[in-house]
Amino acid sequence: MGQYIINEFRKALKSRPSKIYIIAIAGACLLANVAVLAFRAIYGSNEGTFAYNILVYATWCFVIPYYSCIFIADIVYGEGRIQPGLSRTQFYLSKLSASVLLAMAFLLITVVTLFIVTLLFHLSDGTIGHTDIFDFLEKMVYAIPLWLAGIGFANMFLFGFSDRKKAYLFYFLLTVVLERGIMLLAAEPFRLEPFRLIRTVTVTQLFSLIPYPADPARNIPLTVSMGFFYLIVSSGIGIYRYNRRK
Repeated sequence: MGQYIINEFRKALKSRPSKIYIIAIAGACLLANVAVLAFRAIYGSNEGTFAYNILVYATWCFVIPYYSCIFIADIVYGEGRIQPGLSRTQFYLSKLSASVLLAMAFLLITVVTLFIVTLLFHLSDGTIGHTDIFDFLEKMVYAIPLWLAGIGFANMFLFGFSDRKKAYLFYFLLTVVLERGIMLLAAEPFRLEPFRLIRTVTVTQLFSLIPYPADPARNIPLTVSMGFFYLIVSSGIGIYRYNRRK
């Protein structure tokens, strides 16, 4: 099973969709830096036009890879044909583990690419200090369990439905429509108390707390624990549904 996980990870990393994903990562890093330089060229060296601002802005964008978890899991999922010699549960856990490894590889590539591109674009202004780098990495580490939750949800739907379109649809409904609906009803002008309570444990809401260390509502233990909780629950549901599929 361990060797199968490694083989699936290697195969997924070398696949064409992974190459496209990596190109998109590089494109996003380039776009962020070009946007900051363009802003500086138009408005001058105002706040928001330095290298350290890139890192600050990037922490707000952890929501983007969260919504891309379904694509990452789908790269590993492939045709979904069970490997001979593995039970359905073992096959599910193998695919889940390989998709987590792929997500971590993409995360490492993203961080390295972001630092290199930003350094090259802003080599002369010297505005990235050790504190800025440490803060960015700290926020990234806190976000990892929430990203793993996204991988768990993605596998739950991919293995739960034989139709990929349904898997993508339900992932979108859960991570976007349902969660944004909860946050909408919890905010003004509705302020419905049940939704205000639920909002504190939704994945999207927890992501919004990551970039703000001074926010009194920021609860890192809750953020980390809920990420792992969602991963475990989604995996349990996914395994159950997959074992019941014909």
